Amino acid sequence: MARRRWWQGLLARVTISYALGSLLLSSIVAFAAFTIAQNRLLSEEQQQAVAQFRLNGLQVRSDLEAASPNATNEELGDGYRDLVETKVRRGNGASPLLVVTGFEPVGQVQLTTIPDELQGRLLTDPIALMRYRGAADDGGEMQLVLGLFLEDLDAKYYEVLSLGGLESTLTDLRRILIAVAAVASLAGAALGYYSARRALAPVTRVSNAARAIAAGDFKTRLDLQVDPELDVLSSSFNEMVDALRIRMERDERFTSDVSHELRSPLMTLTASVEVLERRKASLPDVAQRAVDFLREDLTRFEHLVEDLLEISRVDAGAVQLHLSTFALAEFLVNVIAQSRSPEIELNHPNRDRRLAVTADKRRLAQVVTNLIDNAMKYGGGATGISFRRIGDCVQIVVEDRGPGVAVDDRKRIFDRFSRAGTDAGRRGTDTGVGLGLSLVAEHIRLHGGRVWVTDRVDGKDGARFVVELPVGEHEDDDVEMAV
Repeated sequence: MARRRWWQGLLARVTISYALGSLLLSSIVAFAAFTIAQNRLLSEEQQQAVAQFRLNGLQVRSDLEAASPNATNEELGDGYRDLVETKVRRGNGASPLLVVTGFEPVGQVQLTTIPDELQGRLLTDPIALMRYRGAADDGGEMQLVLGLFLEDLDAKYYEVLSLGGLESTLTDLRRILIAVAAVASLAGAALGYYSARRALAPVTRVSNAARAIAAGDFKTRLDLQVDPELDVLSSSFNEMVDALRIRMERDERFTSDVSHELRSPLMTLTASVEVLERRKASLPDVAQRAVDFLREDLTRFEHLVEDLLEISRVDAGAVQLHLSTFALAEFLVNVIAQSRSPEIELNHPNRDRRLAVTADKRRLAQVVTNLIDNAMKYGGGATGISFRRIGDCVQIVVEDRGPGVAVDDRKRIFDRFSRAGTDAGRRGTDTGVGLGLSLVAEHIRLHGGRVWVTDRVDGKDGARFVVELPVGEHEDDDVEMAV
C-alpha cells in the first residue's frame, strides 16, 4: 500500500480548503478595491487637471488676444515665453507647451513628446486629453496630456501632467492589498485548522483508541459525556471492545490449554516411538516404514505444539527477549548449516561482513529457520539468503523459486492459521497449519522491526521475504561470536 502523503489527510484537506477559499475571497475583494480606488483616483486627478487646464487656456487666449499687432516677432516670442513661464498656473506640476504658427514652440516639453493621436484629435475637438506611458528614457511614467486648439489665433496649447506620484500611490496600495490577502489566507488556514481539529477531535479519539486496541491494550475505553452527540457511538465502541477482549481471552486460553494438554500424550508417543526405533532392525520392512512415517508426523506434531505454546506465551505477554550482540554473518552461516537446506548460499556487501546486531539469538534463529522451511514447503526451496545494512537497520532477505505470493495475500500470510492461496493457487502442496510466518512476524515485532514479502527483484518467479531489524547500540568490543 502506498504511503499516504500529509496533504491527503482530512485535517490537511480542510485546512487547505479554508486557505484557498480565504485566498480567493480576499483576492476578489482586493482586486475590486484596487480597481475602484484606481478609477476613483485617476478620475479625480483628471478632473482637477482639466479644471486647471481650462483656466490656463483662458489665460493663454487672453494674452494672445492682447498681443500688440505692431510687436516684432522677437517681442512676440519673448511674450509667449513669459506667458508660459510666469502666467500659466502650474500648481499641479504640469509642464506647459505653447505652439503658435510661425514661431518656435515654447514650454517645458518638446512637441515630439505630444502623441500624434492627440494632435490629430485637436483638429475636430477644441479640447482633447489622453493618458499614455512615456518613453523609457523619461522614466516610463504614466502621463496625462491635454491639448487646446485656438483656431482663431492659429495656436495650440498643451499641458503634460506626470502621473508618477499617483502610480506610486497605486503601487503601494497594490502591495498593501496583496499583503492583506496573504494575511487573510493565513488567517483562513488557521481558522480552518482550528475548526477541523475541533470537529475531528472525536474521530481522533476513536482512532487513537482503535490504535491502542490493535496494539493489544484492551483496557482502552472512550469517555462518555465528552461529546453528547457521540455517546451512542462511544457506548457501542466500548461494548465492542469488551466483546473483543472476552473473545480474545477465550481464544488465548483455549490455545494455551490445548497446547498443554497435548504435551502429555505427545511425550508418551515420543517415548513409544523411541522404543520402536531402538528395535527397528528386528521389525519387518512394512513396520520399519511405518515407524519412519510415524517419526516424521510426530516431529511435525512436536513443532506444531511448540509453535502453539510460543503463540500462547506471546499473547500472554510472557515473552522476554534475551538480547546479546553478535556477528550477523557468522550467525546466519550457522543457522543455514543447521537448517533443512544447508546448501543455501549467504550473500552480503563486503562492507557489511563484520556487521554486528543486538537481538535475541534463539528467536532470530527461529525466524530465519521458519523462512527457510517456508521456502522449502511452498516455494521449491530457498535460492539464497542475503543481508545488508540500511541506515540504523539491517535487512535479511530470503528468496525462493516458487510461484510467488499474490498481492492480496502478502499481508494475510503473516496472520495465524493463514496461508497464501488457501482457496486457489496455493503455493506448494504442504499441509502445514500456517503458524510459521505468524511467529516470524511476532518475533520481529518484539524486536521493533517489521517483515514483508514482495516479488523477486531479478524478475524471476518466486517470493522475496524481507526482515528488517534495528541494528542496536553496542560497542565493537562487546560483539560475541555466533554459535
